[in-house]
Amino acid sequence: METLKHLIANSIYPLAAFAVSLILTRVCITVLPHLGYMDIPRGRHIHRKPVPRAGGIGIVLAFWFSIMLYAAKLCGGDFSKLADQNVGQFLIALGGAFVILFFTGLYDDRFDMPNAIKLLLHIAAGATLYFLGGGIRTIFDYTLPWYFALAVTICWTVGIVNAFNLIDGLDGLAAGLASISSICIAAWILISGENLPMVILLFTFCGACLGFLIFNFSPARIFMGDTGSMFLGLFFAMTSMDQCSRPAVTVAALLVPLVAIGVPIFDVILAIWRRSARRFGVHMLKENIDNVEVVTELEHGIDSTGRIELKSAIRNENGVMDPDQDHLHHRLLRESHNRTSHAVLLMYAISVVFSLGAIALTFIGRSMPALAFLLVIIGVFFSLRLANIELLASMSVVAQGVRFPRKSFILTAAHPLIDFLMVAASFFLIYSLLQRPVRAAYNFYLFLIMVVPYFLVLILSGIYRTYWLRAGIERYFRLMKLLFLAACISFILLNISAMNGWVLAGLSKRMVVIIFLLQTAFSFASIITERFLLHFFESFAIRSYYLKNSPEANHHNTVIYGGGLGCRMYISNLYSSHHLSCPFHILGIVDEDPSLQKLNVYGFRVLGTSDDLEALYKKTPFDTIVLTTVNISNEFIDNIRTFARKHNVRVTMFLSQEYPADPDFFKVLQSKAINPIEEEGPEDQDDPGLGL
Repeated sequence: METLKHLIANSIYPLAAFAVSLILTRVCITVLPHLGYMDIPRGRHIHRKPVPRAGGIGIVLAFWFSIMLYAAKLCGGDFSKLADQNVGQFLIALGGAFVILFFTGLYDDRFDMPNAIKLLLHIAAGATLYFLGGGIRTIFDYTLPWYFALAVTICWTVGIVNAFNLIDGLDGLAAGLASISSICIAAWILISGENLPMVILLFTFCGACLGFLIFNFSPARIFMGDTGSMFLGLFFAMTSMDQCSRPAVTVAALLVPLVAIGVPIFDVILAIWRRSARRFGVHMLKENIDNVEVVTELEHGIDSTGRIELKSAIRNENGVMDPDQDHLHHRLLRESHNRTSHAVLLMYAISVVFSLGAIALTFIGRSMPALAFLLVIIGVFFSLRLANIELLASMSVVAQGVRFPRKSFILTAAHPLIDFLMVAASFFLIYSLLQRPVRAAYNFYLFLIMVVPYFLVLILSGIYRTYWLRAGIERYFRLMKLLFLAACISFILLNISAMNGWVLAGLSKRMVVIIFLLQTAFSFASIITERFLLHFFESFAIRSYYLKNSPEANHHNTVIYGGGLGCRMYISNLYSSHHLSCPFHILGIVDEDPSLQKLNVYGFRVLGTSDDLEALYKKTPFDTIVLTTVNISNEFIDNIRTFARKHNVRVTMFLSQEYPADPDFFKVLQSKAINPIEEEGPEDQDDPGLGL
């Protein structure tokens, strides 16, 4: 009841922000065109007529006007006391960084500032925010070293500011998402029952956004420009870091603010992935421009939509910072047949679902962890579906990187950093799972003892001179030995430090051993799993993803004859980048061995023997039979030919034998080689004969 009274008593400030924003935005529509702040339609722009921009001025001025009135009430008119309150510290840090970004946005909206200079100013804003008392300084009661905290604060600030900058691509989108996110975070704080001034601040921010949204919703009469979008990003960067740095923070307190702004974060991650893949693909396209097969696959990966001219892409080599029209809201706009309001409302719905899901998850997780886990899985699945375009369009580019590995290939170069981050993540995960009294014994030296030995041992051993997408079992065995050596070094250092009271002071030997074992188990599991996922991604996931997302009408149902070693080699060849996009759909395996019947071999079911082909065809018609064994009689081949001619089924043979290096024989084999189905001419498809 007291909370409700407080909200009602202070509702004047959000209402004032809404009214002032509404008035100032209307003034901006009239004044800004005379100052040259006009967004002229070009290239990738969706609007067709010039529209005033920099309307974010109305948002920021309305917010600061209203919130300063509220701050004056809190400190009794004496602003020197403002820093003594949490909301006052928040506003001081936010205000210092805001000044930098406000003038950056004003200049950029008028004269289009170069990306490099804009990035430097974003970094300066992040550093200013930190030195004025904001930023991430602690995580789960663990105090970060100042230099690490500064780096994390800058990176997070730059990332969220650019996320809201990128999401501001449709009428009313950024302002609407900001309003939904602020309401979500405010609701979470209310449920948590603490920091009511922060709730008023969030509602005031929401009021300022809604006042602007009246004129910004489709069809927009004004755009917020970088002046507004960078302020939105800065506000949420500061808000999320403030929630994460609070004492006794929980996983829920971390989860809700992040998911509340999940749509912009998700979109910027996909944008970085998409543009990096395209840039890498353009580079490889230039290197393999004379290889028709490589060029075809790379063209699909670089631009599966036909909206990018590849010659222009090669000439300009657009970078990660350069804009495109493949953001989530652009795709939804195309799917809604260019109805902006429909696309924006759908984005609103996605944001609401994310936000409500995060809040529900925090409550369900306490009493029903299994249901909470199910919600997480559903959320991951939904996110992957939204990422469908980026994943599918960049598969060819990644696959070509697998086929033509170079020393600078990103997966190999990034592995030391990936391993370090995984071991560090294991450390913080164990820290978050422990009880608070035990967490109090953690310090920075423990982090060095538990993490650095892994990094040093792996670096000095030379294990990173391995192309992990094609690593043999020997390299995995060597990796396990090195991880065991690093764990032993870490254990020795941990015991020496614990006995001298440098780390884990006051904890029993049993607890020290438990912490070490948990850290070791999570580190081993994360590093080995990451390598396994690379192999899974290369050998199975890419092709499976293509088949799942390609039209079923284009699939060619295939039956494999023979479940021996030749079958295994054929499947390995099929599930590789060379046949990545060939729409072969394996129905199963046919084999004469009675012990294999109805069993699963190499991931596919044995459907029967050659005598069952007619019954199998009646049940599920197929287009191709692939013979993967040479131990077959002439009589069997004649029977297969008869069956193939009757049903117009293509028959081929996959050879996995060793043959003499005879050039003439090799030329004969090459001349009879079977190309992927979609590359064959009509005359090839008309003859279902044996491909030998």
